Amino acid sequence: MLDILGMGTCHPTTSIDNHFLEALDIGTNAQWIEEKIGVIERVTTLSADYIRQTRNQDPRKALEVAAMSATDMGVEAAKKALAQAGISVSDVGMVIVNCCAPRETMPSEAVRIAERLGCKALAFDVYTACPAFALHVDFLRNYREEKLPEYVLCISTAAMTQHVNYNDRSDGAIWGDGAAAWVMSARHKGKLEVLESSFTADPTRCEAVVVDSFGFFRQDGRAVRDFSVRQTVRLVKAIEETFPIDWSRDIFIGHQANRTMLEQIVNNREIPPSNHWHNVTYLGNQAGAGAPSVLSMHWDKITPGQHIVVAVVGAGLSWGSIVLRAR
Repeated sequence: MLDILGMGTCHPTTSIDNHFLEALDIGTNAQWIEEKIGVIERVTTLSADYIRQTRNQDPRKALEVAAMSATDMGVEAAKKALAQAGISVSDVGMVIVNCCAPRETMPSEAVRIAERLGCKALAFDVYTACPAFALHVDFLRNYREEKLPEYVLCISTAAMTQHVNYNDRSDGAIWGDGAAAWVMSARHKGKLEVLESSFTADPTRCEAVVVDSFGFFRQDGRAVRDFSVRQTVRLVKAIEETFPIDWSRDIFIGHQANRTMLEQIVNNREIPPSNHWHNVTYLGNQAGAGAPSVLSMHWDKITPGQHIVVAVVGAGLSWGSIVLRAR
């Protein structure tokens, strides 16, 4: 048994819309962005003035001027998750964190967040990028239950806009910043029971998506998009063949890469719009924080008996899924 007891999110307050990007005069316009990517606004830890004036041509400078770091957002999301789970920091026995663009590589992001929280638990990073939600859940499901502490705090945080080249019309339109956290337990029942999970990676395609520590994000956009749609459809179909999924009742959450990609997936699987939960339209692609932040933001809409199907893909290339049942 493994349950999710509580969740939390954190997003920066600065939002940049498509008209802002159009005004940068980089060969794009608001209508093209909405039609091709399906994102209308995205949130960023950078100021609009900084992006407008510099186009973030020195990502190292972005680290200095950002209003929040990935660590800051992870801490805030964690506090909310703990409060919703009804436990204190002292109850946590393990902290695992995903951060695909950390400000520093040592100490680990998990250690930095645990220190800020005043948490003395075992803390370490388990990261992949966008499929982090599936990776963390699957990692804990493969742990021997007797070895797990009473409560585990999982966090995925990403300040991706600090690594965006705002002279690139595609990259600037995709990314947003955010963090999500969730408390898991193998001993206590929570609102969501984990029925199944998976995580897989194909290291031969590791160059398809890259975040340079001192430079920009880059990817083979068309190839990654095609792969993401096909692989997500495969994941969902496999779940439909194993579990009694009823899309008139059950919920789908995909990787929040862009809205048009998600629409291809839900149209293929005939998932009604009301049962497709997402937040990419107004927050942008938040990497590994995207999917869990969607679930956290819809926490009060979960109804007992529902299945929630999560299918996520990303850098690695890697992919994974989770099947949850609401208690």
